[in-house]
Amino acid sequence: MAEGHLTDEQTAALREWIEEGSHLRTLQHEAKQTKRLEALRTLAGEHGELQNERARLAAVHAEQESAAKDAENRADDVRDRVQRTETRLNEGTGLTSRDLMGLQDEIAGLRERIDLIEGEQVEALEAAESTASQLAETTAKAEEVAARGRDLQAERGREGERLSGEIAVVERNRAALLERIPADLHERLRAEGAYPAAAVVTAGSCGA
Repeated sequence: MAEGHLTDEQTAALREWIEEGSHLRTLQHEAKQTKRLEALRTLAGEHGELQNERARLAAVHAEQESAAKDAENRADDVRDRVQRTETRLNEGTGLTSRDLMGLQDEIAGLRERIDLIEGEQVEALEAAESTASQLAETTAKAEEVAARGRDLQAERGREGERLSGEIAVVERNRAALLERIPADLHERLRAEGAYPAAAVVTAGSCGA
């Protein structure tokens, strides 16, 4: 491009157009909101881990409650056997002394079995209670992380809207400034992108 003379107004417009270009690049970089995106990714990862832990704890809790229920059912079955055996013992019909002693021993053994099963039931219930507490705590953490994520996403949205508005204003300003610059410079200014040779502006001239 041959060196061309610019008026003071054109030179000022060109300088301002270049400055606005720098401002535009800054805004476009800010619009990427890199830090917020990284924070959102971190929160998403943390939330995913907490959700996986919730699922694991929920499965464990279900198993523990099932074990407690199974123990309760087994204990009830043994109690039924005790009741039936006690009925036979109390009736004593056709039983010898040896038979009666055998039934008493059987009842004693069944009662010991009930004690063991009830112990298993208590352990399962206590474990389920502990797991339920962990599950509630993990759920609360997951909800807190999710809330932080929603807040940050909303903040990112608001900031994105603000920056989009500023970018639109700068782009309109640059378009208006470009109209004040000689048309024969427009193609080169656009072609050379972010850092045009027009950055070298001296004494009312634009050097190639």
